[in-house]
Amino acid sequence: MRTHKELERQLRAAADEKRCLHPTDDAVHRALLRHKQEGGVVSPLPGLFISADVWQSLDPIMRLAYTVHGLAEWHPDRIFAGLAAACILELWMDYRTAERKLKKRTVDIVCDVRRNHADSRHVHRLPATGAESVTVDGVHVTTVAQTAAYCACTLPFVEGMQIVCCALRNGADIVSIIAYATNMGIINDCARNVFLFATPRVENGGEAKTFAVFIVCGFVPPDLQVEFVDPQTGRVYRVDFRWVTRDGRQIVVELDGLVKYRDPQMMNGRTLSGVIDDERERTEALKRAGVDMVIRIRMEDLADLERLKWRLVDAGVPLRQSSAHS
Repeated sequence: MRTHKELERQLRAAADEKRCLHPTDDAVHRALLRHKQEGGVVSPLPGLFISADVWQSLDPIMRLAYTVHGLAEWHPDRIFAGLAAACILELWMDYRTAERKLKKRTVDIVCDVRRNHADSRHVHRLPATGAESVTVDGVHVTTVAQTAAYCACTLPFVEGMQIVCCALRNGADIVSIIAYATNMGIINDCARNVFLFATPRVENGGEAKTFAVFIVCGFVPPDLQVEFVDPQTGRVYRVDFRWVTRDGRQIVVELDGLVKYRDPQMMNGRTLSGVIDDERERTEALKRAGVDMVIRIRMEDLADLERLKWRLVDAGVPLRQSSAHS
């Protein structure tokens, strides 16, 4: 009974601190292993535990953050890198990116490899040469620029673009990011493309992902955050993505998210029909301001690249020269 109460106390304390628990008491550890078998406790990595109810309440990015915070409590001197650092730095990533990292059950850390063993099953060690760190909420992580460099070199293009665009928006400069990637000796063609196209002008992870998908589909990089003035009302509208075709037509793509129809804060007291009416008025205002076509897409549309590509090609969105015949 005493062990059970202590287990519950430690789990609650860890949850209050937004981390997984690493028990220091053998009896509590054994009890946690029993609870894990019974389904009441989850262990994202060996030696880390969290209540199943708490775990289920977290989105994948928060699950990764709780895991890293738990490791930092257990190993306070470690410097975390890669996606572990990215989630602590709150760089943009998809839920799927975090989910895949959690399923791999590995974490990247920076260390002096001359004094440590090689990689283990759950720990990937990076050489500390030239590494710099910052401390966020008690967790030591690589700097934004170093984190972006490593992620660009180890993640697929779209995921790397999200993180590097966020890093640039947070003040990192592309020259430093490229230098870190080069010094680590892991730069590759995918990373070079990320460095070529990444921009600080996207305003959130959804826009960064959409921009990256447009590049993957072979389109000319669109202009970002272009402002249009409605000549009828004088109201200024800023659009997500804008292309100008060879014949001078302006095509705008607006990114819609279903969250705006579900989140009361996004509705601003309006009904669903009111939101739709506002979007219709926005489209009409943009056309009065000289936009020839407004295309609305949702995040779900990014899952089918071929369908999205030909929808935009049919609308006249220009392809890059190297992709014009692909």
